[in-house]
Amino acid sequence: MAWANFALTGALVLAGVLLQGASLARGDAALAVGQPADVGKQGLAIGWALNYASKEAAQAEALKRCRAFRDAPQPTRDLCRIVESFREMCVAVAIDPDYGTTGIGWGVNKNQEWAEDAAMDKCMETSAQKRRDFCRVTLTRCDKR
Repeated sequence: MAWANFALTGALVLAGVLLQGASLARGDAALAVGQPADVGKQGLAIGWALNYASKEAAQAEALKRCRAFRDAPQPTRDLCRIVESFREMCVAVAIDPDYGTTGIGWGVNKNQEWAEDAAMDKCMETSAQKRRDFCRVTLTRCDKR
């Protein structure tokens, strides 16, 4: 799995998720992540859902999308779990896009910039020292208010 493909696939999956979520426009949101002990070797799976009718519906959709994340191997997708449930907030995900790197972070906050800052901080914390400057925000979305 190449991190460049991860970022591109993530962007494409995000576009589909946002289009479907927008059509349901209610306000509950969730983020699911499948994060193995060695992200560098086993990849990462992410799924999100925005603007759903209920917390449960958002969580179910985020888990479904995380478990279907094509760029992650099945054992990584099997690890998917809800890491954030939120309403009227922004979510941001930051990664180090190179293959075999460990940088990953996410943040949720009412302020979009703060969500992005939290995601970047966590990405840099999980990156090798020499890779910290490579973290990039690859997803920022806010649910309906």
